[in-house]
Amino acid sequence: MVFSTSFLIEFRLHGFANDYAKWAKARIHRQARILGIREMTVPKVSHITLFGGAETNHFTQIPDVVERIGSKYSEIHFKIGGFNKFQNPDANWIYLNVNPSRELEKFRYELGQAIYKSDKRISDTCKLYDIEQRYIFHCAVGKYYQIETPKIETLLNYAESHCKLETFRLHNASIFFKLLYMIKRYIFRVDENYPFINQHLIRVTILGRKNRIEREYDLILRKMLTRREAFSRFWWRKTIQKLKRLQSPNTK
Repeated sequence: MVFSTSFLIEFRLHGFANDYAKWAKARIHRQARILGIREMTVPKVSHITLFGGAETNHFTQIPDVVERIGSKYSEIHFKIGGFNKFQNPDANWIYLNVNPSRELEKFRYELGQAIYKSDKRISDTCKLYDIEQRYIFHCAVGKYYQIETPKIETLLNYAESHCKLETFRLHNASIFFKLLYMIKRYIFRVDENYPFINQHLIRVTILGRKNRIEREYDLILRKMLTRREAFSRFWWRKTIQKLKRLQSPNTK
């Protein structure tokens, strides 16, 4: 008897981008409670979904597909910044905008097509947007029960005005930096507003049952990592070191 396994493929934010997403999420959730908006369960880890969720009868084939498609790509760029919302039949979502590069769009579509064709169970259980060329890349920060539109609009306006990237930078800045910022902005009228975070798609994470990390494909090292290696600081350092070498002007 063959048992199906649920799975999800995503990119998990790291470093500054992850810190910003968690900070914005906490502020937005706090404001939602003030507005009387009921939250639904949302994943604690800030991520960008690349495929799924879906079910497969041959889970061991998924890492092979991810590695085959991922090996064609190395430096995939995108930007994060700003907020938006969409509505599903069962929920309202608020999310961080993800501005994809052409490489990210191609990678997600090629990956989706390959996974879709690898197993009939996947084709029967995946969502239509998993295989469509048009896709709204996003990083969810809030999932809420269906409510009247004005409240969600109010919450979105709050996110846009009180959770700006500029505000987060100042929140974590030293006293000296804050003083320098005030001098530049209010005395010299220099507006240093950077609305986006530049990001790289470093690893593709494969989740199994109960959202457990099973494998990760490292696009920088071109290596499929085991679960243990995915959590290893040793391998993460090797990834970042090689990424810095790739970005160094001397390697161009």
